[in-house]
Amino acid sequence: MIYLDYNATTPIDSTVRNAMLDCMENHFANPASTTHTLGIKSSFLLDECRETIASLIDASSDNILFTSGASESNNMVLKGVAEYFYSQGPVHFIVSEVEHKCIINQCHYLERRGINVSYAPVNDKGIVTLDAIKKLVNPATKLISVMAANNETGSLMPIKEIADFCLKESILFHSDAAQYIGKLPFSIQDIPVDFLSFSAHKFYGPKGIGGIYFKDKSLLSDSPLIHGGGQEYGLRGGTINLPAVVGMAQAAKITKERVISDLARQNTMKNRFIEQLRADIPDIQFNGCLQQSLPNTINLSLQGIRSRFLMNKLKNKLALSSGSACNSAQQANSHVLTAMGMDDDRIQSSIRLSFGRETTIEQLDTARKYFLDIYQMVNR
Repeated sequence: MIYLDYNATTPIDSTVRNAMLDCMENHFANPASTTHTLGIKSSFLLDECRETIASLIDASSDNILFTSGASESNNMVLKGVAEYFYSQGPVHFIVSEVEHKCIINQCHYLERRGINVSYAPVNDKGIVTLDAIKKLVNPATKLISVMAANNETGSLMPIKEIADFCLKESILFHSDAAQYIGKLPFSIQDIPVDFLSFSAHKFYGPKGIGGIYFKDKSLLSDSPLIHGGGQEYGLRGGTINLPAVVGMAQAAKITKERVISDLARQNTMKNRFIEQLRADIPDIQFNGCLQQSLPNTINLSLQGIRSRFLMNKLKNKLALSSGSACNSAQQANSHVLTAMGMDDDRIQSSIRLSFGRETTIEQLDTARKYFLDIYQMVNR
């Protein structure tokens, strides 16, 4: 089985697993129990991990809050900001049409509770432009949320442009960077976001742990996710999952060391795969922006071949996806490709490949051969 579903989740790095096991054995004490030495050691370890994770995005550790992952982080930010401004008058948010479902669905929730939400359209490459966003801004606009990279197509959004615009206009800016962090370098110093969401399992860390970078935590203070003993600045009560935090810190450390080399290698592999597949299947269609995109992600459509048929044929050979992992059990068309203006046939023929550190050129060659075999079988 060749695993080509890294955007859904990455395999945990062996050094991450070892660090977590060591933590479970030697740092099992509650970090909040600072009345004894074992608890103090755990507390120190938690602080060290927070610094390591913050350094991945060139942030201060005082601006990192731990959550269970990007979906929770996104919910904390949007609902928290809505609650903060709700009593002050009309509240308007802007998000793109191709955000992850955890953003789209909670915006529907917020709309039912009186928040006005505008959905910025994207172009045929799946990219939202700053001009499209500017057209939706009004005096009540409090927050703009645009993902850094799309999970289905890999298209990169102009988040620096948007962040600079928001800073100038005194509008809060949030970005879901779950697919971006770990694949491309990111620095808070270059992109002045107010909030950033991320998940460890997208960069070879454990599942169930992620975080928020926040510029001003007081904007979330009116609506703590969990009322408890004051952990995580009083915004998320409950005993911290220290082994998971340790795992995320180790994953962040490795990612920072090799993100540039991984980027170069994956870009080369991606370009080679696309070039050869185009030669094999001239009428193949690639969905999204091939130039302004993640180095590991390819979304394609084979004309006349439904993605579910193809994936069923290859389910014991290739791990693939036809879109977001969160929606893989649903039959509805991708809201991302629909927003890009594609017809039903192309959408229902779309396949997402996403590869990673452990993927080899030989594995991609094998995947290409499988695609070609099915294409030739259907088009005899």
